Amino acid sequence: MIKSLKSGFVAAWRNKRMIFVYYLVNLLLGLMIVLPFRMIISDFVGNTLMGEKLAGRLDMDFLFEFIIKSSGGIDALKGSLLIIPLLYWLCGLFLSGGAYSIFISGERYSAAMFWGYSARYFGRFLRLFMWSIPAFIILYGFQFIEIAIVRIFWGKDPYQYITFWGTWIRGGLGYIGILIYYLILDYARIYVLSSNEHRMRKALWFGIRFTFRNFFKTFSLTFILFIIGITVLLIYNPLADALHAPSAVVVIILLLVQQLYILIKMLLRLTLYAGQSSLFKKIILSTVPSNV
Repeated sequence: MIKSLKSGFVAAWRNKRMIFVYYLVNLLLGLMIVLPFRMIISDFVGNTLMGEKLAGRLDMDFLFEFIIKSSGGIDALKGSLLIIPLLYWLCGLFLSGGAYSIFISGERYSAAMFWGYSARYFGRFLRLFMWSIPAFIILYGFQFIEIAIVRIFWGKDPYQYITFWGTWIRGGLGYIGILIYYLILDYARIYVLSSNEHRMRKALWFGIRFTFRNFFKTFSLTFILFIIGITVLLIYNPLADALHAPSAVVVIILLLVQQLYILIKMLLRLTLYAGQSSLFKKIILSTVPSNV
């Protein structure tokens, strides 16, 4: 598993242009939300002193006043707030076909291969997602076992500390369920690419069996990168807060830090894809008997 993580990082770093592609897609989709909001805020504050302070820390009084007095503009953006996250997810699903294809083949990034495989497998991956919805419901619903256990042992009115810790446990189980779901979906996609499978029911079933038969390796790889991502976020947040100031130099530094954070996130995502592809090949090859 550690070897797969290392080889995944090497493979992702070797394909820097693919990291840049992911970065550009995230940047463009982010601008689709940021620019309209910037226009609304600019119309609201104009050239007032409040406008100069927006580079500083968030003023909650200003935020509430902005939401109340700019409700018309915000209502106009509600459609975008629903459509753009969906578009972001669809773009990620589309790009994953090209990324996995390069990591599975072991070749370097080429635009023809990346975009060709992205387009070729997008329809299958979309069908795979539709088939995986029941699996998501089951895995995400696993967290509600905690409620049943509390009801059985402590009744409808448990102690306050039971409720407190139960909430944390339920949240943790929910996150674990989501991680396992994405594991299944990822290895099902790898199977589709490596075998050119057209039946998404079969691919989903393979993803389920492969994930749980090799659960320690598959989950550990994803969980380590998940923890690294959380660590990067914990480093970024106080750094970004420290750089909030009404100064052009500070704003430029903050923008550079933000873009670096996005690049690191894209690197981690591609490291995960590459590491999963490496682990998949090692496990599959180890189950094939050698002709000695």
